[in-house]
Amino acid sequence: MVIKHDDYMIKRLQDPIFQKKWIEETMRDYIETGDYNAFFRGLEYVIKSRMTVAQFAKNIGMDRVQLTDILHGKNKNPSLQTITKILSGFGYTLSISEQIA
Repeated sequence: MVIKHDDYMIKRLQDPIFQKKWIEETMRDYIETGDYNAFFRGLEYVIKSRMTVAQFAKNIGMDRVQLTDILHGKNKNPSLQTITKILSGFGYTLSISEQIA
């Protein structure tokens, strides 16, 4: 039996500890590389591990089409407020910490 990567990731991300580490790593990678698509694809996996994109959008008070456009790279410049809203929907907040060289 062959398991698709997307299906594996969605199942794996149902583990809350793995999910938190995943979000931290995708955020760190995004800051280092600027790879928008990888970052928002990672967030999409988290959403789909919890519910549908439509349900998540409704839960955070966002239009489903707007959220889908962000996740699929059609809107590559979401505001900090929008990113915060998405992370808040996961139960997380953004924080600032000093870089250690």
